[in-house]
Amino acid sequence: MPPPKPAAPPHPHVTVDDVWRGALPEGTQLAGGAEGLRREVVWCTALRARAPAFTPLRGGELLLIDPQILAAVDPRLTVARLLESLAGQNVAGGAVVGRVSPEARRVAQAHALPVFTLPASAQLDQVEQAVLRYIVDRRADLHERAQDLHRQLSELALAGRGLPALLRRLHELSGVPVLLERDGNLEYVGGGSLAPAAATAITAERPALDDWLREVPLSAFDPPVALRAVGSGGVRLIAPILVQGGIAGFLSLLGSEGELGELHRMAVGRAAHACAIELVRARAAREARDEVEEELPDVLTTGRMESQEGARQRAKRKGLDLDAPYLVLAAQGTQPEHRRRLRGALERQLGTMRTPALVRERETSAVALVSLASRARTEPRGLIDQLHRALRTTLGGTIAVGYGAVRSGAGDVASAAREAEQALSMGRRLFGADSATAFADLGLYRLLYALQPLPELSAYREDVLGRLQARDRGGVLMHTLSAYLATNGSPTDAAERLHLHRNTVLYRLGRIEELLQVDLRDAEVRLALHLGLKIGDILER
Repeated sequence: MPPPKPAAPPHPHVTVDDVWRGALPEGTQLAGGAEGLRREVVWCTALRARAPAFTPLRGGELLLIDPQILAAVDPRLTVARLLESLAGQNVAGGAVVGRVSPEARRVAQAHALPVFTLPASAQLDQVEQAVLRYIVDRRADLHERAQDLHRQLSELALAGRGLPALLRRLHELSGVPVLLERDGNLEYVGGGSLAPAAATAITAERPALDDWLREVPLSAFDPPVALRAVGSGGVRLIAPILVQGGIAGFLSLLGSEGELGELHRMAVGRAAHACAIELVRARAAREARDEVEEELPDVLTTGRMESQEGARQRAKRKGLDLDAPYLVLAAQGTQPEHRRRLRGALERQLGTMRTPALVRERETSAVALVSLASRARTEPRGLIDQLHRALRTTLGGTIAVGYGAVRSGAGDVASAAREAEQALSMGRRLFGADSATAFADLGLYRLLYALQPLPELSAYREDVLGRLQARDRGGVLMHTLSAYLATNGSPTDAAERLHLHRNTVLYRLGRIEELLQVDLRDAEVRLALHLGLKIGDILER
């Protein structure tokens, strides 16, 4: 009597072991390749005496082999050689009628490819039908379990339980760790913690995922699912979370090689849809709240006169007295996640500083109306510098801040907001992406910024500097002129600033005079050229 088949725990997909216990005929014995018993079986096909010997193989098939038919197909072909040729095609395993040769057993062991010995009386067409019925029945059961999982997760999402609750339930139902990638952050639910090496590999794979998603159809209800390697021996099934046509994040189930099966594939797709439901619900709730709670900053910064008295009273109820001094600041980060986190960071830091404020999120920035009532003796610059340092520490990366003059009265909020946004925009251009710029720091640029829409501005610059720019290869002459004018017309100081020999600067200045037909010793000429360069800062940078 053959030894009893070892009991195996239930798998979330149809394995070779499942088919052995549930569909292969009585008396079937394992001949080799025991390490591959957890391979997934998706189909079954029998060797045929006519070409092609097997239907086209796509991976996951259990192959039924009759050595007599094999000899009829090709007398030189043995079971061992057939298994060797099929091992690289990701088949699930093989079942041979009658005895399996020692050579075939060695091939099975070498490739961890399960090979069974079927009873000599086995009819392969009947075995094939039995295995296919078993696979179909099991897949129907898996589909039903996946639908139940989808129902449970969707109910959590519609009830507003939040993404953490969804991830915990998915972990309970799937039995494997769950990973959510969103806004550059990794949220891991499972035993222990995500290994640093795996986290690094997952983060580095994002460009490859973007390439993959450009090649597959996208559906929020039925998102695509891919099997990807994670480090040494680890894999993950990953699906995008699609919200309003965009990718809001990625959901993954993690496991070892051969552990993740069809139910896991179905589960991660259904769960990604449930996460999309939760994100849409949360976004709708946030937008509804914004319409009510954040209407006040909009009323104030857009300067709707008929609403200002009511807005002033509403601001007072929120602890902000618009009749007392205040300033408006605008902030913008350089990294994508700053856009989502900037408003919250501003609110938390101003709260820590015990400074009443109203914060409004813009498309790419955040605007804050900050009360100075309790800081009458504090210079605005000190407050801005403290806030700027805190934002850089909290968010990481570079943060630019712009702010207007200190004002009072509801009617001046709109002007203060325009100043802050102009200081932010021009400060980033002139002083860099990590600057804190007051509107008063802009000097002449304030006037030029206001004149940007006028065609006369660009026409003036073209008249003054057009010929020089057209003949200036690499911009060295424009750069030299800028340094010369910035040092009050001193060739020596300009040479020191440019790290050049004074004669080189004098040669270039002569070339500039020749191209423009001007005398740089003339103060009016220098003023015109300096103004042309500053207009270029506004129009080009």
